[in-house]
Amino acid sequence: MAAKTAAPAVDNTPVVLGDGLTVATPIVEKKDTTPRVRVRIPPAPEADAGILVDPYEHVTINGEQPVYVMRGEWVDVTVPVFMQLRNKYPNL
Repeated sequence: MAAKTAAPAVDNTPVVLGDGLTVATPIVEKKDTTPRVRVRIPPAPEADAGILVDPYEHVTINGEQPVYVMRGEWVDVTVPVFMQLRNKYPNL
């Protein structure tokens, strides 16, 4: 049975050798440094009348993938999404 040994570091990330055949590196999570704003969009007025309504507000910026913001709950959104929501909901 082979002894567990540590291999030299590659790009300042330690490489862990398990059994001589398996090589694993620790997963480094990327932190999102984009500034965010905490908002709460009011629920749709139709929801009070018992009508089935979409619980999300859809925000599309520059034709990119839409961002879905849940109505009635606190959500952290990016600044461009906040600016678009502010245009629709001025008391945000």
